[in-house]
Amino acid sequence: MLQFLANKLGAGALIVSQFLLTAVVGTEPYFQDVTLEVAGERVFCSGQLVESFTPDLDLLLQSGDTVIIHFEVDLVDEAKDSVVAIADWEHHFLYSILEDEYTVYRAEDDKRFKSTDFEEARQEWVKIEKAFFCHMRVMEDDQRYYLRMSAFMEEMEMPGITAKVNLMKFWNRIRPVHNSASFEKRQLVQ
Repeated sequence: MLQFLANKLGAGALIVSQFLLTAVVGTEPYFQDVTLEVAGERVFCSGQLVESFTPDLDLLLQSGDTVIIHFEVDLVDEAKDSVVAIADWEHHFLYSILEDEYTVYRAEDDKRFKSTDFEEARQEWVKIEKAFFCHMRVMEDDQRYYLRMSAFMEEMEMPGITAKVNLMKFWNRIRPVHNSASFEKRQLVQ
């Protein structure tokens, strides 16, 4: 048991030292399967980040520290270039070293997903599923809109490190942004 804990805690220290002392090979994630769905007067949003993991990020996710992704979604009036609805949600990823279990908290539905399967937990962490976004009444007839979705990881404080660690290095410091094709209100209810 002690060897198991030492191995898991050692992985956290290893990733921090690699992260700070060497160049991080990052990736450039992007959104896929971004959709809007209407149920009554409510608009729901779905989407998933792909190409968002690196071996170093995987090690950090298994270190026992909470890693957070922020998702921001805007409904933009195309003609005025102004935001008419906005939502933001956090997704937390935590590995319990003692229980050998992953927990993903998704703020949009205030639920926790638990799994012993790392890949399954990773996929839960990077997706939004039918999250309530806004009401239909925020849109006007005969106006064109587009959906803008973006994500970022916040900086982390790590034990024994004085400076915060910028997790966006894993994504080559590029914030993934998806802009949908423009649409009218009536197209959502067809």
